[in-house]
Amino acid sequence: MKSKSIAAAVFAFCLITNSAFAQEDSATLAQQIVDAMTKVFGSHKGYRTNHAKGIVVEGSFKATPEAAALSKAPIFNGSEIPVTARFSDATGLPAIPDGVPDANPHGISIKFHLPDGNDSDIVINAARFFPVSNGADFRDLFLAIAGSPPDAPKPTKLEQFIAAHPTIAASNASVQTPDSFADQQYYGINAFVFVNKNGARQAFRYHLVPERVVPLARRP
Repeated sequence: MKSKSIAAAVFAFCLITNSAFAQEDSATLAQQIVDAMTKVFGSHKGYRTNHAKGIVVEGSFKATPEAAALSKAPIFNGSEIPVTARFSDATGLPAIPDGVPDANPHGISIKFHLPDGNDSDIVINAARFFPVSNGADFRDLFLAIAGSPPDAPKPTKLEQFIAAHPTIAASNASVQTPDSFADQQYYGINAFVFVNKNGARQAFRYHLVPERVVPLARRP
């Protein structure tokens, strides 16, 4: 796996525009996010900066007939599409236990292997929405964590940052530790647009919904 933060890559993608200046600025911000995460999690050669620990599985996907009415994309045409998926824990710690609160939100990335040889990807996680609204705040969140060791004076930099950004607590409250990666519901952070064969457009967000959602606290 490449040592690159999924979250940083997502933010870089969202912030890039057609101008060369904006592309350079976004690349700089993405690197700053990675550097801030490294301050918190340390550097672990050969692992991702975030969601470092994961498990890769293989399977297949077959869309329901109704999906073809929403999108002309080949993954929704009803054929069986091979997929490779990676379930992951949050943080850049390669040995973090799967069931501890710090491993939230868990994530899943899915690569659809299309008949023409191309791939299509989905990257989603268990938080219903992102804790902050832009890349700069995401960087500053990790800088605040790094600047708040156990012996830091109160209120810590992290406590001050959370107080100024109430969406962080709301996002954290939307996640529960699951009893299994397979019993976790995952949400897309960004909105995309379906285009069907008639050119009709429909905005959507990805949701991955299991047969059952089972928090670890409810496990018998």
